[in-house]
Amino acid sequence: MSAVIEKAHMVDRTPRYTMSVAAHLAAVAAHTLRTYERVGLLSPGRLGKRNRLFSDADIARAQHIAELARQGINMAGIKAILRMEEESET
Repeated sequence: MSAVIEKAHMVDRTPRYTMSVAAHLAAVAAHTLRTYERVGLLSPGRLGKRNRLFSDADIARAQHIAELARQGINMAGIKAILRMEEESET
């Protein structure tokens, strides 16, 4: 299991950060977090219908996704990697 995924399992899953704060903490743009959500890589909590709230685990996952993307892996490849990492945990 990757260290990032292991860390994500150890961190708090309580939704608490707004989009702008989450983007800053994850070191990605807000539109990048929206893209990750749209393609099914992230599932942040919601406050009402419009406002997303991200947990520490969401931040760790976004950082991991961003690192994979920086390595040149496309979204479909990232989905497959995340799925395999999750399967290997069980």
